Amino acid sequence: MGFGKANLWKLIMEIYAAFRGYTLVVKSEGAVSEHHHDVLGVYRMVDTYNDRPVYKQEGGENYIYYSSASSSWLVGTVVGHQYGWLRNSSTAASSTQWLPDLVGGWEYRPLVRSWECLEGQESWLSDDGTLRIEALTDIEKINFLIQDMKTSAEVE
Repeated sequence: MGFGKANLWKLIMEIYAAFRGYTLVVKSEGAVSEHHHDVLGVYRMVDTYNDRPVYKQEGGENYIYYSSASSSWLVGTVVGHQYGWLRNSSTAASSTQWLPDLVGGWEYRPLVRSWECLEGQESWLSDDGTLRIEALTDIEKINFLIQDMKTSAEVE
């Protein structure tokens, strides 16, 4: 029994995803760390949405996903919702397939108690130059997938 083209393609995509950003870290030392500290942390790819990866926060309720309706990457609690705590709606966002390829352009939503607090303010702020979403290489997953390939090749 062969490994099969479909299974081989799936394995290749899993290895590619591991290299390209299976695990992400959201970090900030500025305003986001003060006002939205609960969105910071480690995120792992769990699914896809709009043909792009979806990441789930470890130990939290947030997701990172691409919204085709707003042509932006969002960090929020409901995948597909156009509301989030962080977003990247830069011109590069709509053409970026893998989040680690997107450098800069992140904004955050200020915490407000009422709409009057927003008078004279933008609804999204970009004044946190320390806000980053970066890939972490998941070496253990890559090693496991390679071992799985070797085992499958030996079985054939």
